[in-house]
Amino acid sequence: MDGPEGVRGKEEAAPGREAGDAEEAGDGFQLVTHGKKKKRASGQEGGGAGSGAVLGAGSVGALTKDKGAAPGTKPKVPFHDPSIPRPQDVYKIRVDNYKPFEHVWLERSEDGTRPVHPLEKLPVEHFVDRNVPECEPVKPADIEDTPFTLVEDHKGLMELAKKLKSVTEFAVDLEHNQYRSFQGLTCLMQISTRREDFIVDTLKLRIYIGLYLQEPFKDPTKRKVMHGVDRDIMWLQRDFHIYVCNLFDTGQASRVLQMERNSLEHLLLHFCGVTAKKEYQNADWRSRPLPEEMIKYAREDTHYLLYIYDLMKQRLQRESTPENDLLLEVHKRSNEICLQFYEKELLTDTSYLHIYGLQEHELNAKQLAVVAALHGWRDRIARQEDESTGYVLPNKALIEIAKQMPTDNGHLKRIVKSKYPFVESSLDEIIYTIWNALEYSYAFEGIAEQLKKERLEQLALKSVPASDETTILDAESDRSNIDPACQSSVAPSSTANVNVASDGGAGFMNETALISSIHLEDNTQTISSTKIFETLPGLTRPINKDALSNNRYQQELWEIQHLEDRQRILEGFQRRSFRVGAMWTTLDLLCFLTSSSLVG
Repeated sequence: MDGPEGVRGKEEAAPGREAGDAEEAGDGFQLVTHGKKKKRASGQEGGGAGSGAVLGAGSVGALTKDKGAAPGTKPKVPFHDPSIPRPQDVYKIRVDNYKPFEHVWLERSEDGTRPVHPLEKLPVEHFVDRNVPECEPVKPADIEDTPFTLVEDHKGLMELAKKLKSVTEFAVDLEHNQYRSFQGLTCLMQISTRREDFIVDTLKLRIYIGLYLQEPFKDPTKRKVMHGVDRDIMWLQRDFHIYVCNLFDTGQASRVLQMERNSLEHLLLHFCGVTAKKEYQNADWRSRPLPEEMIKYAREDTHYLLYIYDLMKQRLQRESTPENDLLLEVHKRSNEICLQFYEKELLTDTSYLHIYGLQEHELNAKQLAVVAALHGWRDRIARQEDESTGYVLPNKALIEIAKQMPTDNGHLKRIVKSKYPFVESSLDEIIYTIWNALEYSYAFEGIAEQLKKERLEQLALKSVPASDETTILDAESDRSNIDPACQSSVAPSSTANVNVASDGGAGFMNETALISSIHLEDNTQTISSTKIFETLPGLTRPINKDALSNNRYQQELWEIQHLEDRQRILEGFQRRSFRVGAMWTTLDLLCFLTSSSLVG
C-alpha cells in the first residue's frame, strides 16, 4: 500500500532510516545499502515469464539476514534492490509512456467527450449500511490459522475470481514500486475475505488481472474495504483497468473519527493489538520469490481490515448525530476518491519547479535554465527506456550539474561521481543540452527572482513563534504529511495526474500535486522537450552560439510565457501572504507593495 500521505507508514516519515543507511536515488527515492557492495548471485537475470523466471532470487538473503548488522539489531530491508532485474524484461511488460491513457472498458458520455465511471450513476446513500449489530465483532483467527493462497498462475486467478463472486465484502491492498520504471508497477495485490487470505502476483499475471477481477471490484453490491487508497485507485486503473464501486476507506474513517493517527500501522495496533514490522514498510516488492517475512507482512495489511471496518462502522454510527452523519461522510469521501480518473503525467514548461529539493538551493537564472533543460532531457530518456527518472539522473546530481554548469566531458564526469549508465553514454548530449539552455537563460530571470522571494517567505514563517505557526498551519487546507522519500513518486514531472469523474464534486486531488510551495497552475500543453539532440562526438569546447540560437519569434514567445508565470507566482505569493494576517510587519507590507508595483 502506498497512500497519499507517502509510503506505507501513511502520515509518518519512512521508518528504519538512519544516517548512512540510505543513498538518494533521485525523485525522492531512497536506495538502502548494506555497507560493502555484494556480488550479484548467478542466475538472476535470465528467463521469461513462461520459464518460471525468478526475480532477485539471490536477494532473499539480504531481505532476511544482514551479516554486517550488529548483534541484536534488526536486519535492513532493501527499498530498491539493484540486484533485481526489471520486471518489464522478465515478464515482457510493454508500456507506452507517451500515448495518453485510454479508459477503454468504460462507457462514454452522451457527447463522447469523457469516460463515465460506473459509480456516477449510483447515489452515495446506496452504499451506506445502517445494519450495525450491537454485539462485539468477532476478531479473525491468527494469520497462522487462516487459509492462504499465493496466486501465481492463470488457474489460481480463476479460482480467486470465483470465490469473490460468493462474498459480499472483501479487503484489498496493493504493493507498488517505482524504481526502474517510468510510471511504476503494481507488484502485489492482497485480498482477504472473512475466511481466507490471497496474495496475487500482479507482475506474472498483469495481463489477466483486469479480465478476471474487474467485475467484483465494480460490483456495487460488494463492499471493498481498503486503507489510504488515493494512489491505489490510480494504480488499479493504470495497470488493470479496474474501477472500484462501494468503497469504505478506513483511512478516511480514521480522519472522520479524529483518531490520534491515521496510518494502517496505528489501526492494526489500536484495534487488533498487532505490531507491524516497520522494516518491511519500504521493502522492494519486485523481489521473487517473496520471503516468508514479506508474505506475512503483506497479509497483515488485509487480514484484519474487515474486522477494523466492523469496529469503525460501529463507532461511526454511535458518534453520529442527526445533523452530522459520520458514516455517510466516510462513504462520500470514499466515493470521491474512486471517481478520480488516472491520466499519464505531462511534461510542462514548469515541471522542473517541482523537483524535490530544488528550493533548498539558491540558483540564478543560468543555473535554473540548466535545471529545466536537464529535467526535459531526463524525462525524454526515462519515457523512451521506461526507466525511473531517478535512475537516469538523480535529483541531487541534476541540481549539482546545474550549479556548476560544466562545459566539457571531463568536468561533467568529475561532478557525477557515481556511475549512471544513461549519463555515461550521453556525455556529449548533456554538454550540448547545457550550452543550449544557457542561450535562453534570460527567460528564467523572473522565475529565479520569485524563487528567492519564496525562500525568504519560508524563512520568515519559520521564525514565527510555535503558537503562531500552529495557527497558520491550521488555517491551511488539510494536508497530510508526506514522506520526502515519496513526494515525487507519483508525478515527478507534473503537478497533477488526476481528473475527477463527477462534475458535481470537487474530488480529491493528488496531494503531491498540492504540496509544491510555488503555487503554479501548470497549463496542460506539453512542451517540446522530447526533441532529440544530435550527439556531438568528442565535444570538449563551447559550441558556436550562432548554431544554437533560435529565431526572434521563439525568444519573444519565451518572454511572454515566463512573464505570465511570474504573474501567477506573485498572485500565489499574495494569496498565501494575506493568510498570515496580523503577523504582517511594516517591512513585510512595504516589500509586498514594492513587488506588486514592479510586476504591475
